[in-house]
Amino acid sequence: MKNNKSKLAKIFRPAINLNLPGLRKAATRQVDGRSENGGFTLIETLVAVTILSAAIAGPMVLSIKSIGSAAVSQDQLVAFYLGQEAVEYVRNVRDTNILSENSWLDGLGDCLPSSPNGCYIDVINNAITACGTLTGCPKLDFNEANYAYKPDGEDGNTVFIRTVKIDNLIRADGDEAKIDVAVSWTGKYGQKTMNLQNNIFNWYDYE
Repeated sequence: MKNNKSKLAKIFRPAINLNLPGLRKAATRQVDGRSENGGFTLIETLVAVTILSAAIAGPMVLSIKSIGSAAVSQDQLVAFYLGQEAVEYVRNVRDTNILSENSWLDGLGDCLPSSPNGCYIDVINNAITACGTLTGCPKLDFNEANYAYKPDGEDGNTVFIRTVKIDNLIRADGDEAKIDVAVSWTGKYGQKTMNLQNNIFNWYDYE
């Protein structure tokens, strides 16, 4: 019986001899491989996280810059139209004066060189006021529909300040004037100013 058990044990015993150089080396690599594989997995994870972070951060930075550029463009567009509005208002006053046979710059005295700080024009309320010597022109107020001014020269709820100056001394005959409109504001990237200029003429000969 004992002989039979010995024979069966020899038959089913795995034929592995760890004393062989090749098998011992393979076993060592296998054991060491678990440690080495764990180390490489950590490094690969860190690299993957770094690449993923860079992939996410790039578009986010571009998006933030795009939003900032859009805000700046919006402010510039508003400033341009505010400046153009003032120029068109002065031109309309000039035309109305000439058609009414009044002095062609009548009503614009607060914007002429006699008021060195310029004036602010409330197009909605049809009012022209000289800017203060110390305070300057007030900020425009936006009522969800139009840009105007608060009473008593108080600052409005916008960031835009519009200053209008009219120089009627550029010609000896006084029949030409230069309109200079400066719209300034403090935006995302600091203080900005947009300047618009336009020359108008007295196209009616009173004499």
